[in-house]
Amino acid sequence: HDVFCILRTSTTGRARVGEIRTPLWRHGGTVFGPQPRSYEYQLPKKVERGALRAALAQKIKDASLVVVDQFAHETKTKAAMEMLKRLGVDGKTVLVDVAPDEGLGRSVRNITGVALVRSAALTARDVADATRVVATRAALEKLQEVLA
Repeated sequence: HDVFCILRTSTTGRARVGEIRTPLWRHGGTVFGPQPRSYEYQLPKKVERGALRAALAQKIKDASLVVVDQFAHETKTKAAMEMLKRLGVDGKTVLVDVAPDEGLGRSVRNITGVALVRSAALTARDVADATRVVATRAALEKLQEVLA
């Protein structure tokens, strides 16, 4: 009987524990640790449209909106810079077109502070961040349909 009791105790003389990483022990695991999740938030579409409407209204009020019939089909950056200079555009600018052609996109993408955006993809942040907004008539008509 005495031999049986000696064999049953642990060799260290301490309590039998399954593992040392149990949360009850010091330096053990965390019970309900952080779980990776997305903190993304999608604004409602009505709020996005309202913000775009307000940003465009502010640009009109500040006389920072330039309307053109259509953009010249420039393929060189130098020619695109001349076109912008003729329009009196300087600083951060957003060019808005319904369906911009690839040649204009290539000629404008190398100019610092100038972005070419489709009217369907225009956001309030694009408008608010720019000092000037240059848009075609067709793009403005499309925006009026969406924002009305």
